Amino acid sequence: MKKIIAVHLSNDRSGNTLIFRESLETLADKGMDIHLITNGNAHTPGYLTDLSNIQYHYINYIERGNKTRLFFSYLLAQMSIFFKVLWLSKKGDKVYINTLQPFGAAWASRLKGAHITYHIHETAIQPVAFRRPMLKSAQLLAHQIVYASRFVQSQFEFRKAEKRVIHSCLPSSFVQEAVLHAKHGARKTILMVASLEEESGVEELMELAKAMPKTRFELIIKATYKEIADHFKGMTVPNNIMIYDTQLDMHPFYQRAAVVLNLSHAGHYQETFDISILQAMSYGRPVIVPLAGGANELVAHGWNGYRISGHYVEQVRKHVEQLLHNKPLYADMSCAAQLVASQFKPTHFKQQLEDVFMEGTCYTPTKKQEVAEVLLYPAALQEYLNTALN
Repeated sequence: MKKIIAVHLSNDRSGNTLIFRESLETLADKGMDIHLITNGNAHTPGYLTDLSNIQYHYINYIERGNKTRLFFSYLLAQMSIFFKVLWLSKKGDKVYINTLQPFGAAWASRLKGAHITYHIHETAIQPVAFRRPMLKSAQLLAHQIVYASRFVQSQFEFRKAEKRVIHSCLPSSFVQEAVLHAKHGARKTILMVASLEEESGVEELMELAKAMPKTRFELIIKATYKEIADHFKGMTVPNNIMIYDTQLDMHPFYQRAAVVLNLSHAGHYQETFDISILQAMSYGRPVIVPLAGGANELVAHGWNGYRISGHYVEQVRKHVEQLLHNKPLYADMSCAAQLVASQFKPTHFKQQLEDVFMEGTCYTPTKKQEVAEVLLYPAALQEYLNTALN
């Protein structure tokens, strides 16, 4: 039985954690001996909580707080990861590192002669103080790099490692429920999922809500209730916007939503493959995403959504109003959104992941090419539309 030491710094409910869960479940189903190193002190159960057939090894890591506290929390977490990987791994084992953050795992793996695979989902690297050592560690030590999108691949250079793009997907259980309930719900709200970071687009959403006082908005912030209360203390929040903390069940929100937004600042906060956008499209909800970043690989402007910078609130408002009041346009975009989401199949993701970690796979080069062509369809269509317009 092959042994895989999986490492993920923060067991939260972010998109990259969900994709890592899909990866680990795929490998566990294939009979791999999986040891997972992650933090065990999260306030809300993360996507990596209570996975079957996986042995847990917990570390302490505090995600939020002042800069000094975060600095030492991160440093201590790296030391803990280093010694745990050093203890668990041996020559020939595979160490699967999710994101660039747990770079201590890479150095321990090199000392023990283990094979190192990184899964990179985003271009924003936190904490910023450790950006250089995180990136250099991966460039020097990685044997394989798995990118979550071609956008992310274009932002990094790893000369030594074998490189693969494996597009993210949704769990089969989520897709089945989305298909079953896509036409349920009022479909009257505007939904956005974001963090509390300055570049996440929360301020722009507040402006949009003020400009559309008769429309109901829902904002889900990936933080605790106390953190949200502290952030908005002293601020005036429009009456037509409801704010929620981290949610365990997103289905009711997508069922109520008419349009789903990502207003993050593409120049500073380039989330590679916003999982909430893919979830929304699986429900047939048109989306609005930034002009840059992995999210726009899912969207062809004017076909299944719009690509608009969150800074242009008035432009966003016009497109939202258009979708709310033009029923034929909404129906066309809804069908297109579902079509795109249906291309990101869990079977494709699983087959490609097995190809990375297992020998003797039947996943042929011909099949890989077919999958790549299907998954890049929205981006390819956008290029065609741009060429036609010029």
